[in-house]
Formats: sequence, C-alpha cells, structure tokens
Amino acid sequence: MQEMKPNLSSYLSYLPNHSLPLGCHKVGEIEISTDPEIIGSIIESRKYKKRPHCCQTNPSDGTFEDIGIVFEDEYLLVVRDAVVFKGGKAGSYIRIFERPALTGQTGVVILPVRDDLVYFNRIFRHTTRQWEIELPRGYREDNSSLEEAVEIELLQEVGLQIESIHNLGEIQPSTGLLASSVQAYLVTLLPGEAQPDPEDGESISETLALTLNEVDQKIINGEIRDGFTLSALCLAQVRNLIGNH
Repeated sequence: MQEMKPNLSSYLSYLPNHSLPLGCHKVGEIEISTDPEIIGSIIESRKYKKRPHCCQTNPSDGTFEDIGIVFEDEYLLVVRDAVVFKGGKAGSYIRIFERPALTGQTGVVILPVRDDLVYFNRIFRHTTRQWEIELPRGYREDNSSLEEAVEIELLQEVGLQIESIHNLGEIQPSTGLLASSVQAYLVTLLPGEAQPDPEDGESISETLALTLNEVDQKIINGEIRDGFTLSALCLAQVRNLIGNH
C-alpha cells in the first residue's frame, strides 16, 4: 500500500467549521474518512485511473490519485476528500471552496428596488461566454460585514445608495459541488440618478430598471437565467416582499 503523505488529513484544519462534520455512512451519510488505511487504499486505487484526454498535460503520465487539497489559487480551493459511502464502499469526492468562504459566507446577491422597479445588470460572463441579465452580486472582503459588501456592490454596479435593507436568507448555489453560500438581500434604493462605477474586471454594459411584469417575461423567455438572481427573486416573492402585481 502506498505511503501516505504526512499532511494528508491535516488539510481539514484549513476548512471552515461548518464544512467539517465527518458524517456517518452507517446512517446513510457520505462519511469523510481520516483513517490512514482507508485513505491509503483510495490513493492506491486512484493511481490506475486515467485523466480524460483533454485534461492531460503529460499524456504519458495521466494519473490523478491525490487526496486533500488538489488545487488552490487566490480565488478557489479544490479539495478531494476520502469518503465512505452508505454501503461501506470507500471512494473520493470533490468539493470546491471559494476563498472568502474559508472565513465566513462568500458574498452577497442584492435585489435592488425603487418605485416598483427592479434593478439589474447586463453583464458579460466568461464562464457562459454570453451577456447575462443578473442582479448585482459580489464577494465579501476580508474583515468586512455582509451589509458592507451590499453597500459597496450597489455603489459600484448600480451607483445608488441604500434607504433600507432586508435580509432574505442564505443561498447554496450548487450543493453537489460548491461548499460556499451567499446571503441574499432586498434593498430599497434612495432617489437619485444611477451612476455605476464597476471594477475594470467586470464587463457591465448597462443597468436595467424593469417592472415585475418585465422580469417575469424575461425569466419565461430565458433572458434571466442566473441561479443567484432567480433564487433571490423567489426568496423575496415567498415573503410577499415583491410580486403584488
């Protein structure tokens, strides 16, 4: 059996507390294993699995057996856990952490309203390679509160200030892969002319002020499809904070 790396399970100490319950496979959960023998057997079995051809940087050596932190940069932390499934079979499972999630919630998505209008951004997204219509959202900076993140993002992306703010609740954007959450807020805006000042890395072409009927139609025809946006709209609607039209 392959010798374990000395820090193979210590990576768990870098993760936020809410992500650390190890679980119990005997009650149907996916259990994170810290057992050296189990981890070693998983690594050994993974030695002989090949990467998809498109992912191979060296086609002559395409194995991918690592357990623990398998990739990290200033934005993301990708973890492959050793796990035991409900039937007792051992394997591995990937989780992706956005960096701000290591010290709390990742960020915010904001539902800005004023005079029966909802404010959206038309933004080009690299991942979809398309222009999308989305609610403003952004990361929480280190040592800042979620409410401060709301204020910063609104000034940057919409260019208007807050009259009142209402916490709509937490959104988990991808429970099967992403170990991060964002907080949704409904914000009533103060009067004034929108003067957005987005960061250079954000390709925002315009701010749209839409009626709720227009929002509904754009959801139906697929123009609004962002998961954060749809979730925030749903959270506001079920609380009867919007939708009385």
